[in-house]
Amino acid sequence: MKKPTIREVAKRAKVSLATVSQVFNNPGRVSPENRRTVLEATEWVGYIRHRQKRGNYNAVGIIAENFPNYFVGEFYNIVVESICEKLKSLDKNIYLESLGNRDEFFPPIITKNLVDGILFIGKVYPNHIIMTKQKHIPFILVGHPIPNTELHVIVPDNRAGSIQAVEHLISLGHRKIAIVLGEPQYDPTSFERLEGFRFALSNAGIDLRKEYISEANFGKPQTAYDETKKLLNLSDSPTAIFYTSDSLAYRGYKAISDNGLRIPDDISIVGFDNIYIKDYLQPFGPPLTSINVDQRKMGELAVEMLYEIIGHPSKLPLRYTLPVNLVVKGSTGVVKG
Repeated sequence: MKKPTIREVAKRAKVSLATVSQVFNNPGRVSPENRRTVLEATEWVGYIRHRQKRGNYNAVGIIAENFPNYFVGEFYNIVVESICEKLKSLDKNIYLESLGNRDEFFPPIITKNLVDGILFIGKVYPNHIIMTKQKHIPFILVGHPIPNTELHVIVPDNRAGSIQAVEHLISLGHRKIAIVLGEPQYDPTSFERLEGFRFALSNAGIDLRKEYISEANFGKPQTAYDETKKLLNLSDSPTAIFYTSDSLAYRGYKAISDNGLRIPDDISIVGFDNIYIKDYLQPFGPPLTSINVDQRKMGELAVEMLYEIIGHPSKLPLRYTLPVNLVVKGSTGVVKG
């Protein structure tokens, strides 16, 4: 079968051959619109640039959408810390890059081939993945897959975690259970956690109520306050709420308190991630029952997977699903009545 050529990319993108070449070699000289068009065309026609011999840089790049994911985030900061510790134990150099919420910015570690491999933390723009593939740089997606794309990725077992959370609430007698998502339902993480939620309810013979499905925003966890208030103000409000991240759940504490309710006497809540909160930062209320994700293990495995791919570049895409487990604390209790 004949391999797609750069001419087919140019034809599909309706640009010159020189523009296609500039996108790969000097992307800063091409307009964001043309870069996006060319990269999308490469995927459409299935074009892959010729693999050039790569040197050993003894370095790994870590790329996140923004720097808070590295240092002050409520989940990925621990993952990144573990990654850095693992890389330093291997005597590897580390490059940290932030995309700054800009899908038109391409870090030099990609465009200039400065590293042996890349770890993408959290959500990532598809164009950055396309460019990384065209540069033949091994990479792993850490924590967040890209829909309908077969890539190397490590994620927590979102579906199993949701099932454990909801089954725990059902075991306490709850049947009116709501869910607060952190992304739209088509997002892969939200989809998997909602899928587990649905399965657990269906398996217990409980009908899913549309008004009990709420969408907040992982990136703006304060939105969970408003979504919680909406759920509590329903004429037939839930007796339990499953939040798809701890950061969302902690914002729910205040909304519940502001509605004059107590946890878990009046309402039970469960989170996802089991993030460590220092005692003096604990929210007003009992410790949060949550699905535990081993963030340090995720970081270590990400590095190990990356170096496996670096050693075997033709390895088929692997999705590693990290096991999770429910940790019961004080925010869940038997339903009243």
